[in-house]
Amino acid sequence: MTKPTDNLQDSANRIEKQLRSPTVTLILTIATIGAFIYLNYLLQPAYRGDPLPYTLALTAEIFIIMQGLLSFWTILSGRTNPRNYEYHSAQAKLYDESVGKSAIAILKKQDSKVSRTVPMYVHRKAIKVDVYIPVYGEPIDEIKATAIAARNIYGTHRTYILDDGDSDEVEAMAKKIGVEYIRRPIHNNAKAGNINYALEVTDGNFYLILDADFVADPTILYETIPFFENDNLAFVQTPQFYDNQNNFVSTAANFMQNVFYSLIQSGKNHFNAAFCVGTNVVFRRKAVESIGGMVTKSKSEDIWTSLYLHEHGYESVYIPTVLAVGKTPETLMAYSKQQLRWATGSFEIFLRSNPLTRRRLTVDQRLQYFATTSYYFIGFSVLLLLLLPPLQIFFNLSPISTTIPIWQWALMYSGFYVSQLILAFYTMGGFKFKTLMLSNVSFPIYIKAFFNALTKRDQAWHATNTVSYDSPFNYVRIQVYVFVFLLLTTIVGAIKALYIDQFSISLVWNALNTFVFGYFVFMAAAEGRELKKQRQRQRKEEKPTTNIITIEGATS
Repeated sequence: MTKPTDNLQDSANRIEKQLRSPTVTLILTIATIGAFIYLNYLLQPAYRGDPLPYTLALTAEIFIIMQGLLSFWTILSGRTNPRNYEYHSAQAKLYDESVGKSAIAILKKQDSKVSRTVPMYVHRKAIKVDVYIPVYGEPIDEIKATAIAARNIYGTHRTYILDDGDSDEVEAMAKKIGVEYIRRPIHNNAKAGNINYALEVTDGNFYLILDADFVADPTILYETIPFFENDNLAFVQTPQFYDNQNNFVSTAANFMQNVFYSLIQSGKNHFNAAFCVGTNVVFRRKAVESIGGMVTKSKSEDIWTSLYLHEHGYESVYIPTVLAVGKTPETLMAYSKQQLRWATGSFEIFLRSNPLTRRRLTVDQRLQYFATTSYYFIGFSVLLLLLLPPLQIFFNLSPISTTIPIWQWALMYSGFYVSQLILAFYTMGGFKFKTLMLSNVSFPIYIKAFFNALTKRDQAWHATNTVSYDSPFNYVRIQVYVFVFLLLTTIVGAIKALYIDQFSISLVWNALNTFVFGYFVFMAAAEGRELKKQRQRQRKEEKPTTNIITIEGATS
């Protein structure tokens, strides 16, 4: 029987193989050269246009080029396998000697109760492993599937549901399927606080964190624990992959995450800068306790904790093996809340403790964390670039000199941007333009996140895909306003072009932006209609049935 991870792992293996190809080096080299040529083009005095749009364009493009170059550097550095001789030797000795060398083959054939009680060893000493499943109001069926899969992981371990939702139903379910249940008395510091409380009442040498919607493969400890033969290793992170690509949001968001985990995270190993992403990660308890537990100052407890561990000299490992499959957001509400939480957490680190100032990190680590925590400034870059066509259409203000031929600008521009599309097609097997659309229209979320972090406005935690029938337009109002503005601008630009009989690249660019935001609004409307249908079906199912009983001619 094919496991949920099999097809995803085949895809991950293909990407990993492609990344090691010399062709990737060639593509990234061309992209890097293209970036510098384009930057040089932008900085040439002869090519400058009007001061305001030129400044906006230069600011946006410099940031995008900087992020691109950091990404290219990371990808090129990450084409090595973290599994060395020490790892393979430790893996061969992980289980009880009675299991033998073909450990996994034997465990698969055995009863799950036997497989999950086989002792595990690090440095020839028996170890204890805890599996934590932090929950907070997720659907009980979802929690149950995750807990059963966690319970059946190969090797001796104890599985705990950490319930911050105080659900008696979840507690009863945990008892029924044979896993432990922990409910803390005070619900402070969100997920990090939940895990820290669990650390106080459990005693495992290592602990695996699984979010409530991530179903683990039974081999997850077999693939990760051997790395801990390195006494200086703090954690092993595995990727987040998803199996619910059902609609526009889930498909686009999934590919967005796939690019990060397939191309970027692996590269961070080279710099000892791979960071925790909150789930599908195994920690060494001793390392985390040495920094006072999981960091609680932010909703991005994962990155903060990674940062502190690296500052204390600990190491991390990321492996691209798909060992747990989860659910990506399926609604604009879920996506917006998730992105807002992630972006706010990144900005908090950037503003309060900028990685470039962390002297205990290596230079490479500072640059890697800087690239990560500054990424969401892309929202401001998108906004600045969106303003350029309207400035030319309404005020005849151009970012580049109008004497420059369009073909020359297009050639300079494509050297940097088109090569990135080629990279995506070559390594990922294609490129989803829905992802590019969703990324661009997300700019209001990222700008809001920046001001939330700047003003220290707290963001409530929300479970991904929690059942809700809130209208998607409650979360994309700014995008609707942008679409209306761009549509009107395109109309004005078209009328102006007809009147003066002159073609304008700004009109084409603005029309393209109008299409992107228009398509997004269309998808939001479609999602709204589907949610209304779901709500109507649910109401019909919940509607009580009226019982009519006839007794001697009377009805009640």
